[in-house]
Amino acid sequence: MKLKTILLFLVLIIFVGCQKESFASIHLKVNFEDPTNKELPRIYWISIFKDEKLFKRYGRFEKPYIEKEIVIDSLSNGNYKFVYENFLNQQMQKTIEISESKIYAISIHPDYSKYTDFINESFVKNLKENEKVEFSFESLGCFHSAENKVEILRKEEKYYFITRGITKKLSAEELDVIIKMECELNLLQRGGCTTKDHYTIKFENKKKEYFDRTCAWHGWENMFKQINLKEK
Repeated sequence: MKLKTILLFLVLIIFVGCQKESFASIHLKVNFEDPTNKELPRIYWISIFKDEKLFKRYGRFEKPYIEKEIVIDSLSNGNYKFVYENFLNQQMQKTIEISESKIYAISIHPDYSKYTDFINESFVKNLKENEKVEFSFESLGCFHSAENKVEILRKEEKYYFITRGITKKLSAEELDVIIKMECELNLLQRGGCTTKDHYTIKFENKKKEYFDRTCAWHGWENMFKQINLKEK
């Protein structure tokens, strides 16, 4: 009887000890903030830290590879931090605290940025009646060159997108797309791409210039795509 009691007691201790430690899983989704884009974003690395120590690293060209959904199993309690670079080469991070045995879901959007920090400086956002903003775009690479111009006009409390003989009345959502693109230009950082995109924004006697060599942001192309216009 004593031996059986001791064994039962040991089993109880082991069971209680296991209950204190959680083994969870994380389902990490890598996708675009823009829901119309179903492709796997061009993201080069994701580093995962547990309690500030490197736990795992995924890569675009090295194993384990970045996929649209990454499942990480058998995780113990702790704070998990996901670090990556967005399309503007800004380092971004998200954190999850694991405290119980369950599935935790997290999403990474490489096309997300903190562009709202520059909303108040937006020429388009601050347009008054009968005012317009002119965007000029030039792209030069090893095997291509392209250029285009766009005007954003505010007239009778409506906004119009004007380019190469086309005039399109903008919805509130489409206007936000253009404002986002304008604001994100302020976030462009380093880049070693052989393609150089040159942006110029003019409003009255004010002028701003930006250069994009990320080969990932594609602000001009995405703007046309999201307002349902083909760039000519």
